Amino acid sequence: MLEPKRSYSYRIEPCQADLTQRLTLAGLADYILTAAFTDALFSGYDNHSFGEECGWVLLRMAMEVRRLPAQLETITIRAWVSDINRLASTHNYEVLDSCGNIIATSSTIWTVIDLRSRKTVPPVEFPHFAERIVNPALEPPCALPQRLSTPELNGRYTHQVLYSYIDGNGHTYSINYLRMALDTLDIAQLTTTRSVRIDLNYMHETHYGERLTIVTDHSPNPLFEIQAEDGTPASRIKITWGD
Repeated sequence: MLEPKRSYSYRIEPCQADLTQRLTLAGLADYILTAAFTDALFSGYDNHSFGEECGWVLLRMAMEVRRLPAQLETITIRAWVSDINRLASTHNYEVLDSCGNIIATSSTIWTVIDLRSRKTVPPVEFPHFAERIVNPALEPPCALPQRLSTPELNGRYTHQVLYSYIDGNGHTYSINYLRMALDTLDIAQLTTTRSVRIDLNYMHETHYGERLTIVTDHSPNPLFEIQAEDGTPASRIKITWGD
């Protein structure tokens, strides 16, 4: 049996910090997904666990941040899986500083898809996955990711998908949608120290060379929709600032 929570440590390199010398919000999300992939390999359920014609994909993500770590600080991310059903599985994370304090939490929803049809394959069809890693006694550390709607249009931006935004699957890396949304905000919002919750939904892939449209409601807690070149929603993001 696996440990109830698996731990992975990382050092915040200066190139991952912003002008405040703290890790960026998108950088923290990067580390959480890095822990997710590392935990998958350690736990024995990478993409090959579901057959050559299936893939493991992220549907939704929530991240609650109390404090962003400083550059050169070491963080530890604890990972566990709390649920699996016919549609998806819930994977969870706690981010701890070097003193053992929880500075951020995250909950992510993943599913398996047929890479040819792009249709969902029920994760429970892979019993070795469910029986090995799920611990229903451990609950998610934050509220599950919200399902987001299209914002009322007050702001519109465009962004071309370039080389640096593409991942190993040949499409836009999930967290780069968050980077696109954050880059539309005023720098003062991003460099003021305060808590924040971020909800991310993923609906459609985008690829190199596409010109994406970012629409937002420009509210104090903005909601974004990032659309593919044909207008199909690719991602929605909600940022809720704390005090």
